[in-house]
Amino acid sequence: MKRLILILLGLFLVKSPAFASIDWESKGMQMVGEIMANPAGFFYDFQQDLEGTTPLPPGKRFGLQTSLFPTTIPMTYANVSAKVRLHGEGRIAPGVPQLDLIGGYWDMLAAKMATKDSDTIDKAEFGGYYAGAIMSTSVSPRVRTFWGYKHSVLKAKLDFKAGEEPELLGTKVNSFDTGFKDDFFVAGIETPKGIGKLWSIQLNYGLKTQTFSSKVSWYGKYFELGLNIFPEGVLVFHPVWNFHLNF
Repeated sequence: MKRLILILLGLFLVKSPAFASIDWESKGMQMVGEIMANPAGFFYDFQQDLEGTTPLPPGKRFGLQTSLFPTTIPMTYANVSAKVRLHGEGRIAPGVPQLDLIGGYWDMLAAKMATKDSDTIDKAEFGGYYAGAIMSTSVSPRVRTFWGYKHSVLKAKLDFKAGEEPELLGTKVNSFDTGFKDDFFVAGIETPKGIGKLWSIQLNYGLKTQTFSSKVSWYGKYFELGLNIFPEGVLVFHPVWNFHLNF
C-alpha cells in the first residue's frame, strides 16, 4: 500500500532548478504520512475529478464522459460516467427546471497490476461509484444555475498472502479494508461563450465530512479543462482534463 502511494505521489512531484530550494524528500514523506492517515480520502479526491456533476446542455438528452487526467493518467482509474435528461426546462410547465440523472463507475488498474507483481499481496481492489440528480434553470439567456445531490462511494481492500502478512505494532495484518461514503450538495453557475462552449463554476459540500470543494471549468464540444480545489486535501489543486459526448 505504501509503495503504491509513493509511486503515484512521485508522479506529481516535479524537480526543476526553480524548486531546488525545496526539500522534496521531506515534503514527500510528510504528504505520505497524511495519505496514510486517511487513504480513502486521498483516493476519493481523484474520484471527484472524474465525476460529472454539471447539467446536460439544453437540447441534449444523453451524455457520456471519461476522465483522462489525472484519473486515467497517472492514477489508472478506468472510468465512465453518464447523464440522462428526464425532462427539459419548461417542458412540463413554465418555470419547471431541467432534471438530469447522473452516475458513474471507476476501477483502479494499478491495483490489479500490483497484485500480479507482488510477493505479499494476494488481492487488491480499488474502485468506486456515484449517483445523483441535477436540476438547472436559466436566469437569463447568458446565465444558467444548477443544483443537486450526489451519493459517492469508494472501496479499497488489500488481502495479504498467508505467511506474508505485515506487522503493525506487533500485530499481523491479514487484510486492509477501508472506504469512503458521503452525500453531497452541489450548486453552481454556467455561462455560454459560443456554440458548445461555456464556463462553469461549482461548489460541493459533503454532508457527512462537512467539507467544501470547488471546481472551475471550461467546456468545449468534446473536452473539459478544469481545476478542482480541495482546501483540506493532501493535494489542494487538481488540474482536470475530461472527454465527453452529448447526444
